[in-house]
Amino acid sequence: MEILYSVWRSKEMSDFLLNVSATMSRSRANGPGLRAVVWVQGCTIGCAGCYSSATHPHAAASLIRPSEISEWILSIPDIEGITFSGGEPFEQAAAVLETIRAIKEEKGPDFSVFVFTGFELEVLQRSEDDNVLTLLQYIDILSAGPYDYKLRDQKLLWRGSRNQSLHFLTKRHSSDQIEEWITDSPIEEIMIRPDSLEFTGFVGQKSQMLKVAQEITSRREMEV
Repeated sequence: MEILYSVWRSKEMSDFLLNVSATMSRSRANGPGLRAVVWVQGCTIGCAGCYSSATHPHAAASLIRPSEISEWILSIPDIEGITFSGGEPFEQAAAVLETIRAIKEEKGPDFSVFVFTGFELEVLQRSEDDNVLTLLQYIDILSAGPYDYKLRDQKLLWRGSRNQSLHFLTKRHSSDQIEEWITDSPIEEIMIRPDSLEFTGFVGQKSQMLKVAQEITSRREMEV
């Protein structure tokens, strides 16, 4: 499997930019504990039935300096880590790596890193890109593998289909904690704000909870 890398730079051509699709400041559905989430824009894998198909095109969404993303994450109190999803984070490995390094400089090694990828771990480990290999060294837990809608299973922890795997790349966490996480981590989350609706999880766009939340939001807009 080949990896297509998208490198966005600022107008000054001195900084990498992270192409961001969406962010969430607090989530319990995307890794251990309470954590911030960044969904990157762009994924060439394009799994059929992907919950986040809108993040597949490698078109500029919000191009943000890693320093700005890291400052935002550092400003959020009482979170234990950051999760990168997408889109495909490893197709923007340089910018994701720069973001994590900036966070680690302030938070230290105890701030955990979780990454969702559609690539198998073995593919990433064979990469000739130093940014990919170095990024792997910063990740505590990797949820890896392409989504296969034929193997979809909502009972899985932080995975959408049975072919996907959780890899514990550091000693911070282990598979012994999975039963605890299954209890603590919701399968989906919805945050209804006055001007927006944020949805994340592993049920997908067919979620009944999402439909109810969208109806509530529509009623609010009609009342305004």
